[in-house]
Amino acid sequence: MMTGIMTSVMTVGAALKQASPAPQNPPAPSPMSPEMQSLLAQLKDIQEPAPIGWWPLAPGWWMLAGLIVALLFAAGWLLLRLRKKRRRNLYRAEGERLLRALDLDAPRVVEQINILLKRVAVVTFGRDTCAPLTGQRWITFLESAVDEAMPEAARRALLESLYSDANAAQADLQALRDFAIDWTRKHQHPQLDTAKATAPAQQAEAEHV
Repeated sequence: MMTGIMTSVMTVGAALKQASPAPQNPPAPSPMSPEMQSLLAQLKDIQEPAPIGWWPLAPGWWMLAGLIVALLFAAGWLLLRLRKKRRRNLYRAEGERLLRALDLDAPRVVEQINILLKRVAVVTFGRDTCAPLTGQRWITFLESAVDEAMPEAARRALLESLYSDANAAQADLQALRDFAIDWTRKHQHPQLDTAKATAPAQQAEAEHV
């Protein structure tokens, strides 16, 4: 009986094997047409764009560079101008220092104040303009350079005590030195020439005679 069963199983397996379809080979790809081959030949790999270089510079960078250069030139010019102005004004600071250092109780201090005023004036106006001036002509010149009148006390000390052995009053000496310090700080070139500046003094002297 066992033999019969085995025979039946083998018979069924053979029948199933004969009934299963035979494996088939995959279909061969159809050949491409010449047009398709031409299109494929024209295709290229995707390329990344070239990196953006720093040269030539964009117009905005040129404008910024020009602005920086202009600012550097302006700063250099301003610095040079300030240095020249400071150097030109050193004599003012030195004149003020010497005036403040004067002892008002010393003999002939009026003469010392006048000499310092002359030295400061010569730096700005020249020796030929300032050195010959005396008396009222000198006072008129000083007033024209600062556009303000000399106080009466300072005028009295300068006119009455400059060429005499008598000492001026302490208040007059203080007024004269204060005017000299203020003049040293503020003096500028006179608006009038020397002839016009001295004309009122000459007229006053003529009327006095």
